[in-house]
Amino acid sequence: MTVIETTPPETILELKRVFAAPKPLLFKVWTQPEHMVRWWGCADATNNEIQTDLRPGGAFSVRMELADGTVHRIWGEYREIDEPDRLVFTWSWKGETGFEGGDTLVTVTFEEVAGGTAVILRHENFSKVEDRDSHGEGWGASLDRLVDFLAGP
Repeated sequence: MTVIETTPPETILELKRVFAAPKPLLFKVWTQPEHMVRWWGCADATNNEIQTDLRPGGAFSVRMELADGTVHRIWGEYREIDEPDRLVFTWSWKGETGFEGGDTLVTVTFEEVAGGTAVILRHENFSKVEDRDSHGEGWGASLDRLVDFLAGP
């Protein structure tokens, strides 16, 4: 049997980070807007507004304002919710500067490991390497902010 790869690797972003927190807590902070607004977004994101309808087929939306006043909007639909192990959702985005894209897919997996929980993020179906790379920076910053959020005040 011949296997044909239909998604070129350059269209996929994969990040993994281990957090010193239990899996149920990480799932909670990934799915409840009152927590998400405190860590989600680019390094200089402020004034986040997040709405979620956490169910398969439910929508989410994010309004993220950067320190310079630029606004980015993100929206999608939850495809799979397997609490506390996995989230799958679509992802589309638009920024005031013309930064735009859509029809991508995000899978977040939570795995218990020594010392906490590994969060494995796979964001796929980018049409351009530049979009993948800019999202890598954004997701990386979000994960950094999540570390700070979990550490508390």
